[in-house]
Amino acid sequence: MSHILSALPLRTMAEPGEMMVHHAAAWAIEGDAKMPVILPNLLSYSNSIQTDLPIVWLGTPASGDFSSLFHFLPDEEKVYILRLRDRKDQWSVASARVAARILLGRHLDCPAQDIAIIRDNYGKPWLDSGRHGAIAKQIYFSISHTRELVAIAVGRSRVGIDVEMVRKFPDMMQVATMQFAQEMNHDLLSAQSEAERVELFYRFWTLGEAFIKATGEGIAQGLQSFAFSACERPALKRVSNFWGPTDRWSFGVMRCGSLPVASQS
Repeated sequence: MSHILSALPLRTMAEPGEMMVHHAAAWAIEGDAKMPVILPNLLSYSNSIQTDLPIVWLGTPASGDFSSLFHFLPDEEKVYILRLRDRKDQWSVASARVAARILLGRHLDCPAQDIAIIRDNYGKPWLDSGRHGAIAKQIYFSISHTRELVAIAVGRSRVGIDVEMVRKFPDMMQVATMQFAQEMNHDLLSAQSEAERVELFYRFWTLGEAFIKATGEGIAQGLQSFAFSACERPALKRVSNFWGPTDRWSFGVMRCGSLPVASQS
């Protein structure tokens, strides 16, 4: 299968600083996790890597033709992708789902196109235990995509990942007031500049999205049921009892032109 993989229109980000300035990313991992392994190359990833460690992979388009991705996807997903109007959106969805299958296939030692994924009532994707057996309940993964960037997280505990295109928009503070906890809104209002406020908004947004993906509850969890730190190492300042205590979780963020900032050394 190596010749097929090498033809995929996916380019692994060689350096963290290579992230385009208009993107932000964050991940959440249950447990006292150290910095996740950020794969230098998706295609060279092998089972020799310790699969008990969390894995994070981010990729950007390598070409405009993504037709080779369809080899890995079931028919219903192909139909869904082709219904998307914008070609960039088609690339994002297709490449994220294929990259997840490649990573999961390496964990399960099976071809990527044989990976069976189901979704629960919250929309969270899971490996199908009917197809893959008991190990399916021992592997967690999360998928995120936006235009020009896709991200996958895989681990042996709950994981979540989110990527967003950073852009200033007129009602940003209104969205923050409606969605974020009071503590985080206070931090946003205390920002020294508009640029700092925009960066902080996307730090909170991506961390929140990654967290509710990791818990599996999604938006039903309530975005005001937790609050994150505004600077330095990302961490929960407050969380509901069900998903606590705050040190139950580890987080990381990747922002414009900087190295990842992880919550554990």
